[in-house]
Amino acid sequence: MAKALTPDLIAPCGMNCGVCKAYLAYSRGVPYKKGETSHCTGCLARNKNCAFIKRGCEKIRKKQIRFCHQCPDMPCQKLAKIDKHYSARYGMSMVENQKTMQQKGMDEFLKSQAEKYRCPSCGDVVSVHDGKCYACGYQGEKPIKKVGKPQWNKARWIPNQKKTNYSA
Repeated sequence: MAKALTPDLIAPCGMNCGVCKAYLAYSRGVPYKKGETSHCTGCLARNKNCAFIKRGCEKIRKKQIRFCHQCPDMPCQKLAKIDKHYSARYGMSMVENQKTMQQKGMDEFLKSQAEKYRCPSCGDVVSVHDGKCYACGYQGEKPIKKVGKPQWNKARWIPNQKKTNYSA
């Protein structure tokens, strides 16, 4: 299995780049294909610090903090906005990731992520964005995009959790 869930893949905003489809495609050797398969080495590896928050956060930009949970203003407006989007679209909360890292530490956070995003077919990592394992090709449920508000299929696959019914 390729490098997946390590501290250097956790962005300041709480995004685990190790479960991002662009990182998984890149790290698993899936060929880049414009409009279909993008590649990314992760926020920190690209020295981007955080694709979602950095430009709007002086503390992260000046490297005064490593993670948003180290800021007394967490969640700021930018983090709250991206958290709302990811929670609705992908069932993942960056704010909850921040709280877990703060309360339980990085090792426990990474263990919980490894369990949550483990591929049921091969044991590698399933992408938070599309439910796909880029190592073996396993495909979980994808979000159903509705105008203005994407929602998950009612019987969608939630990484290693019970199926949950969601309503619009």
